[in-house]
Amino acid sequence: MSLPHILLGLLAEEASTGYDLERTMRAELDPIWRAELSQIYPELARLRRAGFVVMRVLGPRRGPRRNRYRVTAAGRREFKRWLAESPAPARGRDEILVRIALLDGLPAGERREAIARQERSIAEEIARLRSAPALRGFRREARRGVLEKLDATRRWLKTLSSQALAAEPGVPAPLKRK
Repeated sequence: MSLPHILLGLLAEEASTGYDLERTMRAELDPIWRAELSQIYPELARLRRAGFVVMRVLGPRRGPRRNRYRVTAAGRREFKRWLAESPAPARGRDEILVRIALLDGLPAGERREAIARQERSIAEEIARLRSAPALRGFRREARRGVLEKLDATRRWLKTLSSQALAAEPGVPAPLKRK
């Protein structure tokens, strides 16, 4: 994914300050994408140099000045070009899957608890996202997609936990559902 394109998309909806962009990302794009102010402001400067955004200094009546950014026509074209591209399959860092891949490093008796901890962590994230303020449009659909992925991972971990238990010596295999 591309932070510059995410910023262009948000600015295409509404002119904003860097702080407002970070707040919108935290409220509406979490856990799909996260960026800190220390990443957002340098990227806005690059977008400005490229002619994709313009900046207007707001005020100061009191306190520090605020810079409000607005997307340009060139920025809108770049954003639309990016949206039309087919993304590469996701390849990244998935800490849960890496931990599962390395479970052979634990004694057999501890593997099930390690899987259960991962399952609890996912269940907590599902609960957090379900209790978050409702979103509209395709942001709602993106969150729904994240919830579906998390729920599928949670179900897979439950199955894996049953298999890990069955693999332990002296423990009967779990009953299969019909």
